[in-house]
Amino acid sequence: MTSTPDLAAELASLGRRLDSVEARLQAFGVPDAQPSTAAGADAPATAGSDAHADADAVTSVLERPAAPSWGPSPQAPAWGPPPGAPAWGPQTGPGAPSWAPRNQDQNQAQGRPAPWPTGLPTGWGRPPVAPGAPAPASRATANGARLLAWTGGAMTLLGVVLFLALAASRGWGSPAARVWSGAVLGVVLVAFGTWMHRVETRRGGALAVAGTGFAALYLVVAAANRLLGLVEPLAVLLALVVAAAGLALADRWRSALLASGIVLGGAVLAPVLVEGPLLVALLLALQVAVAVVALRRGWSWPALLAAAGPALTASVVVFDSDPWRILAVLATTLLGLAGAALAVRRLPDGVVGGLVALAVLPALVLGPEVDGWGGAGIAAAAGLLALALLAVPGVGARLRTALVAVAAVAVLEAVLVALDGPVATGTLLVVAVALAGTAVAVRDRLPLVVAGGFWLVGTLLAVAVDAPITALVDFPQYPYLVDGRGQTAEIVGGVVVSLLVLLASVALTVAGGRLRLVRPDSATAGIWAPLGVAGLYATAGLIVSLALLVSPERTAFTVGHAIVTVSWTVVALVLLARGLRRPALRVTGLVLVAGAVAKLVLFDLVVLDGLAQVAAFLGAGLVLLAAGTRYARMVAEAGQPGRGGHGAG
Repeated sequence: MTSTPDLAAELASLGRRLDSVEARLQAFGVPDAQPSTAAGADAPATAGSDAHADADAVTSVLERPAAPSWGPSPQAPAWGPPPGAPAWGPQTGPGAPSWAPRNQDQNQAQGRPAPWPTGLPTGWGRPPVAPGAPAPASRATANGARLLAWTGGAMTLLGVVLFLALAASRGWGSPAARVWSGAVLGVVLVAFGTWMHRVETRRGGALAVAGTGFAALYLVVAAANRLLGLVEPLAVLLALVVAAAGLALADRWRSALLASGIVLGGAVLAPVLVEGPLLVALLLALQVAVAVVALRRGWSWPALLAAAGPALTASVVVFDSDPWRILAVLATTLLGLAGAALAVRRLPDGVVGGLVALAVLPALVLGPEVDGWGGAGIAAAAGLLALALLAVPGVGARLRTALVAVAAVAVLEAVLVALDGPVATGTLLVVAVALAGTAVAVRDRLPLVVAGGFWLVGTLLAVAVDAPITALVDFPQYPYLVDGRGQTAEIVGGVVVSLLVLLASVALTVAGGRLRLVRPDSATAGIWAPLGVAGLYATAGLIVSLALLVSPERTAFTVGHAIVTVSWTVVALVLLARGLRRPALRVTGLVLVAGAVAKLVLFDLVVLDGLAQVAAFLGAGLVLLAAGTRYARMVAEAGQPGRGGHGAG
């Protein structure tokens, strides 16, 4: 017969097995199984006190009330991990299981539900969704709701404007009553939006309502200025109060959209109240107020919008005769650059670069208007101030590029404002050569890129004005000859400019090769091909200008072109010789040969005459013949083992 201790052990083991089965069933969402009490009936009764205690414990386990399938049971939490699952966070408190969610105590203390574990099987650890329950709103639905709310706000604002216009046309009430009614409406809308914002699900509509209210208050300030004769200083003060209140609310709600709306509303209202330098002062005050919030929250769009207002307005005020215009431009530039310096560590580099460009814009517009050395000094000073921001800690690569670009534009404008003619063009080309040398010295490509910009502008001015292409293809031609008489100053200018274009092209090509930006292959043809064409043009301009400087006659003109043709063939020979193992140079040389032949047939044969024509054809022909013979031998030698290596490439 089975002893009492053996019976107690069997009953305890049976209870543990039933607990395990029930926990597994509940973990997979199966309703509580109501176990049969047959097991208890099959167990024979014993007289021992230990056996009775064990039997009572088993009975209490089997007869306990069923727990919900998705929540914790009194003894075995149904939403815990299955047996053998790793613990995913401790829970404090008496009797708490070791696998409870992390931070559960903190969440409960703050009134938030404990987080559900991730990566669990479907139906385990989460409450079931009731049939017919609405699905969570999608992002598109939320955006549509916001759009609807803002559209309603715009329509409401338009309705206010129409009502005020209709009331004024039909004489409904006094002007003061109409203004006060609009003020009450604006305050009510702002208050109602604040009340709505207290509920999280209503915050999208609260922004639209509050924004409409502040827009209505802006309209009230404008109406008070026009209808009630409110003096401009007081109207400006009220507008700033409305803007400050709106920005404070946007800062509290952390809404960049509301802040952007406040900025736009103030920018639209400002021209209604004041004009001229006073308008710039009002927008600068608004910019300062916005900068405090935008830098605090890291908002890009409000900062850009606030900076655009005074920058664009000051750029327009420049063309007025108001004596305060220079002060307005100076204030806009200094405050804008100061704000950009403060934003270096708080806003993205692209946004800070935009702030710098907007700050410098009025000074760049004022420079040509003042003209002369004064205007050049204004532009150059703005560029140097922008370049000084490089000393601010935290300047990134993109912002560095933007600052250098702004400074380069300012210096370019200063040169063109202070100088003109070949002097201005030559100065730009000299700057290009100096920047190319600087790029090689500091091993940085950025100065070389800026040098390319100066080279491009200088070359275009040379081709169009100072060494015009028309003066190189026809005789006589302005400005080298006027009424059959040579213009020495203009010809000397053409010689100098052509020489500088040639030097700048060579300097950029060499510097690009040193910095591995220009390589003798097709990948960088977009860089060295224009430089090569400019070099050939400069060579032709230099030779023809020198010939005309010696003798401003047609004979000198034709001789000069004959020398140009021969020089092209010589350059082609050099390129072919250097291109045995560099396909790009070889192709360039062949193209130049084709260009020289085309010039012989299409230009020299038609324009030149006499000995110049003969000299052009004989010289080019002999050079090409010698070049062909020499090149053929070099290719053959390069293809022989031990002579040229690995062939012609």
